[in-house]
Amino acid sequence: MKTKLFCLILILCGCLPVSAQQHRRSMPKVDENGVYFVAEKMPEFPGGQDALMKYLSMNVQYPAEAQKNGIGGRVIVQFIVMEDGSITQEKVVRGVEESLDAEALRVVRQMPKWSPGMEKGEPVKVRCNIPIFFRIIEGRSAPKPKPELVFPVGQEVKNTALEGVWQSCSLKIVDDKYHVRLEPVLKILSSDGVFMNIFTGDNKVGAMISAQGTYNKESDDTYVESLEKSAINLFKEGSKNAITFNFLNDNLVKFTFVIPGKDALWEEYWCRVPLPEIKLMAE
Repeated sequence: MKTKLFCLILILCGCLPVSAQQHRRSMPKVDENGVYFVAEKMPEFPGGQDALMKYLSMNVQYPAEAQKNGIGGRVIVQFIVMEDGSITQEKVVRGVEESLDAEALRVVRQMPKWSPGMEKGEPVKVRCNIPIFFRIIEGRSAPKPKPELVFPVGQEVKNTALEGVWQSCSLKIVDDKYHVRLEPVLKILSSDGVFMNIFTGDNKVGAMISAQGTYNKESDDTYVESLEKSAINLFKEGSKNAITFNFLNDNLVKFTFVIPGKDALWEEYWCRVPLPEIKLMAE
């Protein structure tokens, strides 16, 4: 008997202009409220499309009940990117089912500020759409739900050592507790000042080093990564990236840094973990 694979497929066009979905019919460039349908330079998620893909893949969760009932499809979320890059007026313009619609809307509302759209050198408001696909594939077993860890909020921090193995995670606060779901990305910060980011995949087989170099702690809340090798175009080899860190508890830290070439801050959460057994792919 065939089983079903419930998976999340994110098909993104950066910021898809509303007019691109109007079958090329004639329409004004700006609405009566001064919101552009198409700008000379469209808004962009901080870090570009690759970073948007990563953000959504790490934050969108396929609702359990929809998985159980075999419900999937495409949800289109519309929003406006303001002149300062903030997101507003989020709404589902094409829905599938209540839980899928709500999940797509939740993640869009939590996005960081974008780089705003530009018209004649000035930032403008732009209306954008993002399609998010929840798809069911026949013939494979369903993935196991990501394990959730829970930490108390406000716990005294005693261990502020950066050295160790950290795993990327998504985080939400519920009932004065941090609820953490681990993602398949490791950051190793060694005691001799070497760092390495590793994408492990779901089974820690065929893992890939995405970035490596050296790091130096400059203050009680800032360290600098000097990048020697990178598989991500966003971060150039030879560049230096100052990262502010804030320990939420002994095993949970928030990193904040500026995306290269962008006037926007990016936040990541990492959980301290034991070093797992992983098998790296040959270069």
